[in-house]
Amino acid sequence: MIPGPAADLLQVLQALLNEGRYQEILDRFASADDADARAPTVLLTVAATATRLGRLDQGSALASRALATCRLRADSEGRVRAENLLGAIAFARGEVGQAAGHWRAAIEFGRAAGDTLTVARASNNLASALHLGGDVLEARTLYRESLAGYQRLADRREIAGILTNLALTYRWAGDAPTAARLGEDAVRHAEVVGDPTLLALVFAGRAETMLDTGEFAVAERLLDRSEQLASSAGDEVGVGEVYRIRAERSLRLGEPKAALTAAAAGMALAERGGQPL
Repeated sequence: MIPGPAADLLQVLQALLNEGRYQEILDRFASADDADARAPTVLLTVAATATRLGRLDQGSALASRALATCRLRADSEGRVRAENLLGAIAFARGEVGQAAGHWRAAIEFGRAAGDTLTVARASNNLASALHLGGDVLEARTLYRESLAGYQRLADRREIAGILTNLALTYRWAGDAPTAARLGEDAVRHAEVVGDPTLLALVFAGRAETMLDTGEFAVAERLLDRSEQLASSAGDEVGVGEVYRIRAERSLRLGEPKAALTAAAAGMALAERGGQPL
């Protein structure tokens, strides 16, 4: 348990998080009393928010502070959360090996504690690292393990994200119909949640699958929607992802100049956010 004022702050931050009001979380944290803001649960909530908005340096600093405190207090639950988040930050920076190390630690601690949520979250993340390294089959196995965990928890937000990732493994394997079906399921769950950054993610993933089936007009409409949602949420990483997929669409349509313009715009956002992947 954390002290009363810190618990009150955490409750406010979590309410804002549930509504997708990410910038307000950072603003509220910046004005909070320093003693309250040092609680690991508060630090991790704000670190996750900063990371989601592409502010990796801030997210890393806050998560590292939380991890150090959790080690001193022998707080295994907090340590697992911190390891998982630091893995996500390392992955976004292109430090895939370091990310995998954090996630394997999170899975180990989580399984020992019987923490379904932690194991599901870290398995999803580790799967992304393995997928990037070309191990599609093991990645798919971990995605399915993660999906089963979140289904037991009835967490539609995470289910939508994992379905998007799982769809990508089938897309890379050339199985466009399965990728499309999984993408449709991801959109269905995301629409129930209503989080703009999540919707931007699943619409972008769905659009990329549409490129494989030659449905370029549908893909463009999905990308327009994704960009609008990401922009409204201040999610520059999400906007950059839209530009990346737009570049691919233009290439397939034989429009290299438009592809170059979109790719350059996406790269500029990625460089500004420190996200080489």
